[in-house]
Amino acid sequence: MRPVHVLAFLLSVWAGLALIGWLLPSDLRLSDELALRIPRATDLFDAEEEKVDISDILAVVTDSAATVDTEALADSLPAADTTTVVEPFVFDSTQLRPLEERIALHYPNGDKTVLWPIFQKLEAARSGKQPMRIMHYGDSQLEGDRITAYLRNKLQTQFGGTGPGLFPVADIVPSFSIDRVISDNWKRYSVMGRKDPTQHHDRFGALSSFSRFTPILPDTVPLDSVEQEATVALRPLRRAYGKARQYTKVKLYFGWHRAPVTIEVRNKGELVKSEVVDPADRLFIRTWSFASTPEDLLLTFKGVDSPDVFGISLEGGTGICMDNIAARGGAGYEFRKADQGLLSAMYADLDVEMLILQYGGNVIPNLKGPEDAEQYGRFFGAQIARFKRMLPGVSIIVIGPSDMSIKEGEHYVTRPLLEEVRDAMKTNTLAQGAVFWDMYEAMGGRNSMVSWVEADPPLAATDYTHFSPQGAKKVGELFYTALINDFSAYYGAKQEGVREVKK
Repeated sequence: MRPVHVLAFLLSVWAGLALIGWLLPSDLRLSDELALRIPRATDLFDAEEEKVDISDILAVVTDSAATVDTEALADSLPAADTTTVVEPFVFDSTQLRPLEERIALHYPNGDKTVLWPIFQKLEAARSGKQPMRIMHYGDSQLEGDRITAYLRNKLQTQFGGTGPGLFPVADIVPSFSIDRVISDNWKRYSVMGRKDPTQHHDRFGALSSFSRFTPILPDTVPLDSVEQEATVALRPLRRAYGKARQYTKVKLYFGWHRAPVTIEVRNKGELVKSEVVDPADRLFIRTWSFASTPEDLLLTFKGVDSPDVFGISLEGGTGICMDNIAARGGAGYEFRKADQGLLSAMYADLDVEMLILQYGGNVIPNLKGPEDAEQYGRFFGAQIARFKRMLPGVSIIVIGPSDMSIKEGEHYVTRPLLEEVRDAMKTNTLAQGAVFWDMYEAMGGRNSMVSWVEADPPLAATDYTHFSPQGAKKVGELFYTALINDFSAYYGAKQEGVREVKK
């Protein structure tokens, strides 16, 4: 075939395809779930997409994880029964970064005094008789203690406190803040996803999951006579922030076992405590105190029937204790699925003062229109009301979804309905008397995720959804800046005697 014939054939094919593309709609929906997108010629020859300028975010300095000697950390801690002289609280407002409007917290009716009660507690945290607890709930953006670890370190540095807080025995990913090694016979049961067919209850606890080392059996099925053993080894993690690597108190939450269980606690091989816990259908809480950070802590469980283990908390005696609670795929629906009695009992012992709820991203791909976004916002408002009934006086801050991108043609753009979800969450959060932080606007707004992915080093992963470790630190710094600047306003007003702080 002559070249001219080949060229003529290719041109005819191209013309035919162009005609089909011109006649067909750009989005041909084959079903509710499947659509065929026909690219236009303009899609192929479009100029380079306009990028969101995040140079100001790139310039934000974030803290690095401390690399300090473990023995020095242990030696620096006071004995558990030592009376510590508490220095007067000092706050240096001259060191604050300027607060840009796009990263500011949003308050009900613009009333910034809504957070004054929690600011008062933050100010007094160093002198408290027990840690002030903050629980950070969210979706997979928080997995591995990302974002939370950074916030925890900033808060503990400013207001005192040590330890990584509450965490599960078995988890999906390793933690940034604690070296946790468990025996192979532990199994994780989560409120997320399909319920295990053997599980006949909804007792998930404050972490939305629990762990066991023997199967769940109905009460009518006899237990195996062979005793099982399971272990949890905990050590300070060298890559963690220095404050998280120090703790003098270990708390264990467990219960609902049908046979006696022996619990042994060892530090560097030396037995600290051994106890046989009789079977019972209730929550048990055990606390062990140490003179300094246990360098090599081993919890051993022995029995023919495992208790449901709802979590372990490593904390100090005062200051801030902040928990990281991530639920992959979570949208905030999971709280209504959990046994409310157990949840209330754990919250009561933990003495939760503040909740940070970070959701929204997982519902966006499944929404069909603005009405669905509004419905989700109303649901989320109802969840805030649920928490306020369960925890009277608790302060709540909601963090909205980040920018997330989907590919259209040759470019990545913000997912449809993301802004509608953000707006619905904000409206209902403020209506419930809680505070809202707009992470979407803080990171640059529409199409900003592309700039985060393409930053050097990258601030987000190439799924155009999740932050990288560097990006998680940036988000933590931006949120902390908003919070601490408003604390500064409270502190300044108090110093000047503008008005009495709310009790």
